[in-house]
Order: sequence, then structure tokens, then C-alpha cells
Amino acid sequence: MTDRLPGGVHVEEGTRRWVMWGEIDFSVAHAVRARLAATIDGRPRTVDLSRVTFMDSAGLHLVLMKTGRGTRPRLLHTPEHVRELLEFSGALDLVELVDQAAEPPRPEPPHPALSAG
Repeated sequence: MTDRLPGGVHVEEGTRRWVMWGEIDFSVAHAVRARLAATIDGRPRTVDLSRVTFMDSAGLHLVLMKTGRGTRPRLLHTPEHVRELLEFSGALDLVELVDQAAEPPRPEPPHPALSAG
């Protein structure tokens, strides 16, 4: 058995910005859900999806966690397969899609062993 996850989420310190990468599936969602929920403060968050290669319904749940009126997550660089998942699930109106970030590209995510912690 291995502890290596197929993807991960990095929360940028002191911000409401999440950077997701790889496969955002049940195993990743299970590993990071509590940590991500603790960062949600009722204000909109930004989620960079540019490095996401796969997302299932558990990953979609992470993106939409605690979404409500005035707290739509802002999704940056959303891959086509994630857009299709949002559309198919009827969740497209719950998010704001943005193709370009107002800031330069972020560095590579941290070492995979840190992705679940």
C-alpha cells in the first residue's frame, strides 16, 4: 500500500487561493476535505485548476464546498473536462469561470508527500 495520492491541493498561506493538480478524485478529496473546509470563511475563494488532469464528483464537491449566495468560487484556467463536469452536474451557475489570472503563474506544487497534510 502506498501513501502517494494521484493529485493534491495546495492552500496558499494567508489567502483564499487553492491550487489543485493531478487527479482530484475520492482519495484526494478524503485526504484534504477537512483542511480545505477550515479555510472557507464565507468569502469567495479562488481555485486554480490549470494542472488538473481528472476530476470526479468528489473533486467537484471540494470545489463547491460551502458555496452559497455571494460565495461563488472563482475558477482559474478550468480544463474542458472540468467544465463539462460542471455543466453535466448543473453546477456551472454556482461558479465563476476565469481564463486568465491577474497574477503571474504559480510555481510547481510542493512535494507529493505534503499534498495530503
